[in-house]
Amino acid sequence: MPNKGAGPPASARRLRRDKAGGRRLVLTRTRLATRAGEPGRSAVDGGNTVSDYRVIDTDADNIAGCSHCGNKNANNLGHRRKTNWLRERYAEGLRYKVVRSKQFGDVGMIEYAVGNHAWRPVAAAGYLVIHCLWVHAKHKGRGLGSLLLESCLEDAMKSRCRGVAVVTSSDSFMAGSEVFLKAGFVPVDRTIGGSEASVAPYELLVKKLEKSAPDPRFIVEEARLLKRYGKGLTILAADQCPYAAKSVERIAEASRKLGLEPRVIRVGSAEASRALPTPCGVFSIIYDGKLIAHRPISATRFMSIMRRHARG
Repeated sequence: MPNKGAGPPASARRLRRDKAGGRRLVLTRTRLATRAGEPGRSAVDGGNTVSDYRVIDTDADNIAGCSHCGNKNANNLGHRRKTNWLRERYAEGLRYKVVRSKQFGDVGMIEYAVGNHAWRPVAAAGYLVIHCLWVHAKHKGRGLGSLLLESCLEDAMKSRCRGVAVVTSSDSFMAGSEVFLKAGFVPVDRTIGGSEASVAPYELLVKKLEKSAPDPRFIVEEARLLKRYGKGLTILAADQCPYAAKSVERIAEASRKLGLEPRVIRVGSAEASRALPTPCGVFSIIYDGKLIAHRPISATRFMSIMRRHARG
């Protein structure tokens, strides 16, 4: 006979709202469960330490105190710009949630928007589009990514969306596909993020809630934008990425050492972001009509590319 006093199976997850409006995830080495209330709870269960996490739904009032993809320094330019960017996006329906540990602070996040306000080059009307899903390396393997993803899927169901879409890649600046495939997402489109900096495949995954809905698709178009910025060095960057500002500063400094004055354009709308010649949708470097980087890169990498151009 089963032991009635035994805890739930490892796959059991019961999400409840706590008094602070967050979600409480209690993890042990032998089981995964959720509980409400009791902020800061910690205990010992079966000789194993219980780690306590909550998913916090951010807004314009509390976002300044949150970490952005591991960037916790509120005085950092990228952090400040990301914070301001988020404050301007909440009215468009964007959601930014962090998973927080009492001991370690923010250790993960998810960001998503409705399709017509998505900062990714996809046609996804009626869908939620995930911009980012990130969990700190030291906290991976504990179900936190799945917890954040479940929260997004719940929002999609409540909003009667067609489903949820996400751009994935093996590229270090994008989420990998594993957690999404495990949650039932399937690939519906594929493109190559190709530039002189790197070449990587990008997949558009979707989990449909409305089975008859049309598939989302990539809308990456290079020719028009490359023609517009045909001469000189142009850096296009969106504050959606908290690391874009740092990359822009270092590349601009490096380019001046080469006698080039860069044209820096801050991408200020979802529509402009979807027009970038990159699957990332937040960053591009164009030199004399050629795409030389489709995501943030280091100054060292930039200089290597420019040396190749100098050699012809």
